[in-house]
Amino acid sequence: MHAKTTSQKNLEFGAKLGAIIQNADDRAKLIDDPKAVLGDLGAASDVQLLADTADTVHLVIPANIDTARVAAGDETYFEELGKAALGSCFYEDLPE
Repeated sequence: MHAKTTSQKNLEFGAKLGAIIQNADDRAKLIDDPKAVLGDLGAASDVQLLADTADTVHLVIPANIDTARVAAGDETYFEELGKAALGSCFYEDLPE
């Protein structure tokens, strides 16, 4: 058997986390004790859990960005970054 690549591990982690988020009981456990639940999934102990609400949205900025496009004020690039960040948001209660 071959070793898993980082991307394979990340995909598996994401799938497990996605399953937790989709299950109300498991999601409640995650909210109550995120360090334990994330630790059980193999996350580092310094991982921080941020939850969006109707009033607050957390954006995750990619580590590798095109600084030239940012410096140039490329609106298309900003839109791409925004779509990537918001594309994986999950809302149980949608804002009005």
